[in-house]
Amino acid sequence: MGDEARLLDRPPLVYGHSARCLNCDAPISGVFCSACGQRDLPPYPSVRELAADAVAEFSGWDGRLASTLRTLIQRPGLLTHDFLEGRRVRYISPLRLYLMTSVVYFLIASVVPTTRSRVGDVSFGGMSVGVSTNSTANPPRAPQRAANAVKESLQDGHLAPAEREAALKDISRAPGLLQPLLRRAVEDPIGLKRGLRETMPRMLFVLLPLFAGIVALFYRGRKYPEHLYFAIHLHAFVFLALAMTELLKLSRIPALILLASAVSVVAIPIYATLAFRRVYGGSVVGTITKEVGIGLLYALVSGVGFILMIYWVSLAA
Repeated sequence: MGDEARLLDRPPLVYGHSARCLNCDAPISGVFCSACGQRDLPPYPSVRELAADAVAEFSGWDGRLASTLRTLIQRPGLLTHDFLEGRRVRYISPLRLYLMTSVVYFLIASVVPTTRSRVGDVSFGGMSVGVSTNSTANPPRAPQRAANAVKESLQDGHLAPAEREAALKDISRAPGLLQPLLRRAVEDPIGLKRGLRETMPRMLFVLLPLFAGIVALFYRGRKYPEHLYFAIHLHAFVFLALAMTELLKLSRIPALILLASAVSVVAIPIYATLAFRRVYGGSVVGTITKEVGIGLLYALVSGVGFILMIYWVSLAA
């Protein structure tokens, strides 16, 4: 009887929308309730209504995702500027944008076949590590043999038993700090690569506030969240640019892959310069000078983070 009473007490629908909020019973005249903020969705939705809501949710609530991406790509720095000025309702949240673009990039990078421009390149989620080899005229010594074995193990996923034993013997002569990584690469190359792919997004997420802190060192007089907004939006664009580059690798056309990589290498610094100037102002020369300083510090911090990540993954069971 109680359920029947609640069904009878439901507010009437007006042109497909509720006259009163289904959550707090306040009068409602738009898409959202002005009292509690709940979105006006029909009770007991049909499959069609459920599908429409899923599309709206995925697209960023009534096209906000499209508006966000369009502004991010076409107007460097404007997205950050609008957020700082309080014009936010037309865009999805910065954190949601970062997570979406990073997930898209790492998903694409994980399924795109690795392309090697030189002997010894090994890719981890779109990032390559090179291992050089000596010519046959100079027989490799123990450290070089170990490096070659690690390269082969990471590329092929396994070594022959005799090669594995010889590699482990050579690794025992390597510096103690490197031995855990080299040994893991030989004994469990698939697990090492999987661990790096899983850990890389987390490491980049941890580095994000550090990048914002480095930007704050060069642009004083602003609150830290302003730099964090800028860092999130800049990284989101970088993820999108790299995702497009990875996606074009599916064509397996070397010239197209090389062109896409060259465009990314040129487009990302230009985009960053335009975004810095729109958000922080300053001359072109002054902006580029600060960018170089920011880039050097961030390269140092991220390099240390990358080394620590590799070492931590190599020690993981």
